[in-house]
Amino acid sequence: MAPVKVATFNLYHFAAPGIFWHERKLSATYSPAQWAEKKDWIAGVVARMNADVIGFQEVVSHEELAELMAANGYPHFFCTGHPLFDPEDPAVYVNASVAIASRHPFVSVRPLSGVAGLPADTVIDDDFNFSRTPVDAVIDLPGIGETRFFVCHFKSQGAFVDDDEIDALSDWDAKIRAAYMARAMSGVNQVAKRAAEAGTIYRMFRQTIDADPDAPVILLGDLNEAPGSHTISILTQADRVWSWGSVAADAIPAEHAYLKHVYKLYDAFNLVVMQGLSRPNTHGGIISGSVLDYCVVSNGLNPKNPRRRGAVIKTEVLDAHFEAGLPKDRSSDHAPVVTTIEGRI
Repeated sequence: MAPVKVATFNLYHFAAPGIFWHERKLSATYSPAQWAEKKDWIAGVVARMNADVIGFQEVVSHEELAELMAANGYPHFFCTGHPLFDPEDPAVYVNASVAIASRHPFVSVRPLSGVAGLPADTVIDDDFNFSRTPVDAVIDLPGIGETRFFVCHFKSQGAFVDDDEIDALSDWDAKIRAAYMARAMSGVNQVAKRAAEAGTIYRMFRQTIDADPDAPVILLGDLNEAPGSHTISILTQADRVWSWGSVAADAIPAEHAYLKHVYKLYDAFNLVVMQGLSRPNTHGGIISGSVLDYCVVSNGLNPKNPRRRGAVIKTEVLDAHFEAGLPKDRSSDHAPVVTTIEGRI
């Protein structure tokens, strides 16, 4: 049986002509010709990926994306909802949504709009909501079985300050002081939001893993953080464990040692030995960019797990458009990440 491929793909403002991203200006919308060019480029990338399941970010015109994917061999499509538009200008979108396309039918699919049972002793409020509502889907993958998918787009980076508040101050000393304070508080908010999203998705992984320790669970997403960041370590539990209560980490009873791996999650790129001397950027460009896009999997897809349902054997970054210097509006400022998984069934 052929291996299964899964992918994450940030489309960069997938918004039909007449819709503006973030502000009304000609450079923030597509002409019909540009829109056709962008869709053709996406279709070409999708064909090269040859993935069974694709998670998408920055989806605004979801009906057009569903049509595009159906025309390219993906009859099963779900988007978490409508994007947010500026109430003062309904042609300007201010927040996009995420979507999933699959060659295989959904066993179940829903928007992950709220999460009950969050611990009261954290900074995550009872009414917590994601920056963009994730997809929560189950798909029966050939050779692997029923697999739970999350498609995410974590809170964007950047400390955004309301220009109107600063413009209202006439004194320059007051302007500068206020701008720095506003930027600091905005920075706290966006970092805390991503950390909360990471912790919440970890809890959602655990719902499945606690019921079935070797269950295959996959996150496809733009997580807006670098691989070594604290946010990613919250999600994957990659930081070293020094003790289990008062018991040293290396003193865990042998019969329970495997549980150290069960409750961790794994950045798929790191599961492939000698995949490359350096990790390709997934955002911004080959030289000056960064890594923001991931496939994260449960231990049920870890090649070292003898009870695994499948094994990650390859992870690729399709960054040819970075090297070619294509305009990001006609392509994307992100590169898709494609992970290949070999089944065991």
